[in-house]
Amino acid sequence: MGKTIVLLTVLASIPAAALDLGGIRDDEVAVYVQDLQTGRVVAEHRADLPVNPASTMKLVTAFAALRALGGDFRWLTEFKSTARLRPDGLLEGDLYWVGSGDPVFDQHDLLEMQAQLRDNGVKHIGGKLTFDRGIWHHTGTAADFADDADQAFATAPDPQMLAYKVVWLTPEYDAATGKLNVKTSPPLPDIPLRNLAVFGRSSVPCPKPQKFIWGKYRDGILTVHGKVPPSCAGKAVYVNMLEMRDFSRLSFINQWRGGGGTISDGLAIGGTPPQARTLARIYSKPLRDILADMNKHSNNLIARTVFLTLGERASPGNAGRQNPAAAVQSQLQAAGINTAPLVLENGSGLSRRERVSARMLGNMLQKAYHSRFRAAFINTLPIAGTDGTLKNRFKAIGAPLRLKTGTLKNVRALAGYYLGGNGRPPMAIVVIINSGRSDKLLGEMDRLVERLINPPLPADKLSDNIKR
Repeated sequence: MGKTIVLLTVLASIPAAALDLGGIRDDEVAVYVQDLQTGRVVAEHRADLPVNPASTMKLVTAFAALRALGGDFRWLTEFKSTARLRPDGLLEGDLYWVGSGDPVFDQHDLLEMQAQLRDNGVKHIGGKLTFDRGIWHHTGTAADFADDADQAFATAPDPQMLAYKVVWLTPEYDAATGKLNVKTSPPLPDIPLRNLAVFGRSSVPCPKPQKFIWGKYRDGILTVHGKVPPSCAGKAVYVNMLEMRDFSRLSFINQWRGGGGTISDGLAIGGTPPQARTLARIYSKPLRDILADMNKHSNNLIARTVFLTLGERASPGNAGRQNPAAAVQSQLQAAGINTAPLVLENGSGLSRRERVSARMLGNMLQKAYHSRFRAAFINTLPIAGTDGTLKNRFKAIGAPLRLKTGTLKNVRALAGYYLGGNGRPPMAIVVIINSGRSDKLLGEMDRLVERLINPPLPADKLSDNIKR
C-alpha cells in the first residue's frame, strides 16, 4: 500500500521543468498528460502551442461524430427509379444510385444490392445509370498531396464511394498452359490488360504479394508486372486507377452484366425524383465499428467522409450551407472544450494546415473518457502490441495502452489513454513532435510515453519506499 501511495504522489507532482525528454529537444515536442481520476494535470510542455497533429486529428472527428451522430448511426445507400417495370423484367427508364458517401461500401455490397434488384423483378435496365450526388456541395480538400494522388490513402470521399476506388489483381495459375493469368475485381472487360507477369520457380513464401506483382494504369491500359512465386497464386494486390465516377459506373455495369442483366454504357448525373420508389437498399455497419476501422488503421477516407457527414447532418437538405469544420467546432464547444487552437481542413490529419494544441486534445480525451460514449471511443483506438498501427509498439505495456498514432513529413504524434493498473491511475496522454528530424525520433517518443506512464521515483522517495 505504501508503494502505491508514493507512486501516486510522484505522478501527481511532476513539474513541467522536470520532464525528461530524452533525445527530443525542448522546441520539438508538445506534451500533455492528465490524471483521469482526479483531473490533475500530471505533466505538460508547450501544451498550448498550435501544432500539426497528423492523424491524431482523427480523434477530434471521432469525438464529434459519436457526440452528434451516435455509435448506432449507419449510412444508407439506395437504388431508386420512377420507371415502369415490365413483366419481362425490363425497367423502362433510368436507375438512380442515391449516394450516401458510405466509406465502407464495397463490391460485395454492390452485388448484394444488384441481387435485390433481381429479387424485385428487374432483369434489364432500359435507361441509364444515374448518380444522385446531391448529398454534399463538395468533397473537401487535402492540399499539397498531389504527388500522392495515385495512393489509396489519398482517395477523396465521394457520394458514390465504392471499394476505395481500387481494382484488385489476383494471379491465377492456368493448368492448361502453365502460365499466369490475372483476374480483376471488379471485372473490366473494356480496359486492355497487358500481362507481363510470370510465375517463377522460387519456393519462397508470399506474406506480401505486392513485393512480387504490381499493376500500373497508364494511357488507358492496365499493365501487370512481376515475377511471382507459386505461393502468391490466389493472393490479391490492388491498383488505384480511374476517376471515382468511372470506377463506380464500370463496377456497376460490368457486375450487372456479369449477372446476366443488360444496361447501356452511359451515365447521367441528376437528382432523384421525389416519387421514385426504392428497388434496393443497404445500410453500412454501425458508426462505432467504422470509427474503429478509421482509428486503428488510420484510414483517411473514412475520417474525411465522417467530417463531411457531420456538415451534412448539421444542414440537411441544403448542401450549399454545409460547413463541416463549424459542425465539429460546435460539438467540441458544446462539450466545454476550448477550440481556440483548432484549425480544420478535412478532419483526417492528411493536411499541412490542420492544427491543435496538446492541451485541447488532452481535454477532449478527458471529456470522452467521462462521456456516455466512453467505451465506443476507447474501443476505436489501437491496442499497444496487439492491433492496428500499434501492433509492433509498446508490447511490454500491452492492452492498458490505447493510442492513436500520427505520421506526416516532419510530424510524429501519439494521443490516447493509459487505462491504469499496478497502482497507476488512468491517464490521457498527448505527445506531438513537429520537427524536421521527426522520423528519427520515433524511439525517443515511445520512451518518453513510457516514462510518462511510469516515471522513475526520485532518490529520496525510492529509499523511503524501500524502507516501507
